Parts: sequence; structure tokens; C-alpha cells
Amino acid sequence: MGLRIAFFCMESVFSVAPLEALLAAGHDVRLVVRPVGPLSSRRDPVLRRHRGFDLAMRRLLGLHDDAARVNPLALAADRDIPAWLCGDASTPAMQALLRKERVELIVVAFFNQLLRPALLASVPLGAVNLHPSLLPAYRGPAPLFWMFKDGVEQGGLTVHRIAPGEDDGAVLRRVPVPIPLGVAGEDLVDKLAAVARAAVGDGVDDVARGVAGVPQEHTAATRAPRPVAEDLVVDGALPARRVFHFARGVGRWNQLVAHAAGVRLRVIDAIDVDDARTIPGEHALVGDELHLGCRDGVVRLKVRPP
Repeated sequence: MGLRIAFFCMESVFSVAPLEALLAAGHDVRLVVRPVGPLSSRRDPVLRRHRGFDLAMRRLLGLHDDAARVNPLALAADRDIPAWLCGDASTPAMQALLRKERVELIVVAFFNQLLRPALLASVPLGAVNLHPSLLPAYRGPAPLFWMFKDGVEQGGLTVHRIAPGEDDGAVLRRVPVPIPLGVAGEDLVDKLAAVARAAVGDGVDDVARGVAGVPQEHTAATRAPRPVAEDLVVDGALPARRVFHFARGVGRWNQLVAHAAGVRLRVIDAIDVDDARTIPGEHALVGDELHLGCRDGVVRLKVRPP
């Protein structure tokens, strides 16, 4: 018999895929919770029901679009699961809601805030999180950004118990996922979502059986904070392949910038890398392309004025 679950999420295939898996496995998802707005709203004591009128009308009219692929509220509406919008996810009102719905376990798959101890204590089995790195590496809100920036070749998914700290709870499942040179960020997220779809059920089953999980090696932990302005600069002093990999991976998600002849350009994507050309420090702007000379090659970047 399935567990009664509250699912905390945001708009992403990385949220939708594990939610689909939990429902397919027969778990009773009592409610789906999504942040009400931008990051700043996480301090607001907002908790309101998402009525989903627009989603219901699209379902009634038989209209389907790709947005449903990344919108867990569309899936909730389709399955008649109550959906809630929250500011601060750990308020007494949220705790009361979880108790009212007799939730046994919270499952988190892409959420913009940490859950505080009082909320974790309000459900019998606590909470588990799906984190897109091999913990304890890249704890924090932006693991994929930093893995692309650092040029690592191996990423992965960790299913772990949520503790009061930042992604530091005991590990239930860890699945490696390679990060090939030049993979688009969206394609990597799709791969991680497929892994999450397969792993979430095993992680929930572990919790149901009372598996404590394996404590993390905290001395080996690294952080992945939200990037600031200087982190977003595409640096031609780095190896060309690393520049290509970074821009290709996160250019469409983040406000990457490059500087050419005193002009600040928004980097949208990386087109290709040429190892045979070496013009360090040189660059050429050709239409919407920046040819950036790195120390060991040239990277073609798709750009536009910011």
C-alpha cells in the first residue's frame, strides 16, 4: 500500500518525472506544493490553493502543449490532486495542512528553499530530496551551473533524507550520470529527470522500510551557491573546450556575458569549438556570433546585446 505524500516542486521536467513515477507506483499524493513567485517570496507567509482554472479548461477542451511536460500543476490538475502555492514553505499553516491531509512523507524534487525542522517534524517519516549531483559534492541550489562551470565530467542524482542543513542528510540512493563535453543543459536535465523517475520509488520504499541511509562525508562536501555577477562572465583565459562546455550548458538558463572591444554581450549559447586555431585574447564579432580566442582554441558563441 502506498504512502500518503506531499510533493514539493517547481516547473521542470525534473519535478514532473518523479511525480509521475510516484503516482504510477500507487502512492497517494495528497497535495502538490509550488512556490508562489520569485525567490524573494520565500519569506512571505503565503499559502493559498491553486485553483487551476486555466489548466482545467485546457483539459476540458482537449488542449495539450509542451508546457505540461514541465508543469507539475498540470499533472496535479489532470489527476485531481490539490495544488497549493506557498511563500515560506515551513509556516505553521503548512504544518497544519500536512497534518490535516495525514501526510506521512514529504518528497522534494526541485524546490527553492530549505525546509525547517518544525516542518520536517510535522510528518511521521520526514522528507526526502532528489538532488542533481553526487552528494556531498555540489550541495546547494545551483549544482548544474557549477558542474558546467568547473568542467566536471561526472554528475549524477542523489536521493537523500532531508536534515536541517543544506543537502546534508543521509544518502538513500546515488546514481552517476556522465556529463559529455558540449551537452546542452536541457538535455542533461532530461537525463537526470529519467534517472529521478526510476530512483524516486526506490528511495521512498527505503524510507517506508526504515532504511536510515548512509551518512555523508561532510569533509568532502563542496557548495553550489546561486551564481553572482562575476560567476556569469565567460572567461577567454580558460581552455577553449571548458568555455564551450560552460556556455553550451548554461547559456540559455543564465545571464552569461562576454566582453569584446569594450562591449558587453549576452552569451546565449555555444556553437562550436576549434582546437586547431590559437589566437589567445583575440576576438571577432560577426553578426550574432562572437569568435572568442581562448588560450588553446577558438569558441564560437551566439550572442546579443544585453
